[in-house]
Amino acid sequence: MTLVEAIEEVILITKRADKRAEITSNINKAIAFWTLKADFARDLVEDTLTLDADAYSQAIDLSLVLTRFRKFKFIRPTSRNYFFHSIDPTQIIGPNNRVQTDRYYVVGQTLNITQSQLDSTAEIGYYQYAPLLSEGGTEAHWMLDMMPWAVTERAASQIFKAIGDEASSTHYAATSMEFFLAARRDFADNVADSAS
Repeated sequence: MTLVEAIEEVILITKRADKRAEITSNINKAIAFWTLKADFARDLVEDTLTLDADAYSQAIDLSLVLTRFRKFKFIRPTSRNYFFHSIDPTQIIGPNNRVQTDRYYVVGQTLNITQSQLDSTAEIGYYQYAPLLSEGGTEAHWMLDMMPWAVTERAASQIFKAIGDEASSTHYAATSMEFFLAARRDFADNVADSAS
């Protein structure tokens, strides 16, 4: 389903062609909402991150190197066969007051890594936020193909809520959730988290 087809579907449900801009906004909000409700394999991106080959500890500004970064699934130094462990920043100092190595944490837009060995690259997997779709744009989103009614019925629910039709809003919110739960069973990333 394209964005235009999704908009037309919501207009068909709500009978509110005058709310086209709000419908487009609510479709984007629905995709963003569902993206945050599960870790979908389709939102996972794998890439190679360049590291400072001379530094055991480093801070990398993620906004400069990753697109729509949401959270990490894994970080693995390229030359090694194990994954870094994600930790809370307050746990970087471990037993014996020593900095824990082969760990990472994110604060704001900064990735902080401590290594036990030097490496020039790391293989990463990270989840992305959804792109913002527009009628004239070329971006698409997999949810409009694989779980379109979770998106369109949530958008319709929000339109009904905005115009004061609580019964229809509640109905479409419930059916949207049913579609989402079915899609999550099929498309969620259920590969064991290697970084844990």
